[in-house]
Amino acid sequence: MRVLIVYATRGGCAAKAASLLGSYFRDVKICDLEKTRPDPKFYDVVIFGSGIRFGTIYKPLMAWLDTYWDVVRPKLKGLFICNALMDEAPQILRDNFSLELRNSCVIAESLGGEFDIDSLPASDRVMLKLRKKELVSGQVREFVPCLQPDRVRAFAQAMLEAMEEEKQRRTGNRKKGKVCRAE
Repeated sequence: MRVLIVYATRGGCAAKAASLLGSYFRDVKICDLEKTRPDPKFYDVVIFGSGIRFGTIYKPLMAWLDTYWDVVRPKLKGLFICNALMDEAPQILRDNFSLELRNSCVIAESLGGEFDIDSLPASDRVMLKLRKKELVSGQVREFVPCLQPDRVRAFAQAMLEAMEEEKQRRTGNRKKGKVCRAE
């Protein structure tokens, strides 16, 4: 099955996540939505993801989904976000993606997040300093400032299993239990 992975990123974390995910698939194309807007009609599986800024996904992903949702809707889908504040991931997913989209995905998950403080714009550094108080005080329980290989692997495994089930459904070769006959 042909797999398309599209992502939107600022600091490179979603690009790194897309690349790690891509390594699990045979026939895969990975696209940065800032550079190209691929048509998903040529793919069987679509995985899409974004970095997070102030609780919001990046605009190129939303624009791409708005343009291609009718094409993407019937396909096998996976959704990932990259954010270091893991406690916030469920809310970020709810706030940024419709219930229909979330429920139609094989998996919708945060893969962790990372950032290079020196490469952040000044406004982001200011916001990070404000959040630092929450982090230090323990108000945020799950601060994970790196991609999580176990989450990437679990995401890929869920997609691979769904792809195998879809192949069997398409070919009519579903796993059948043994039938015992009395002689």
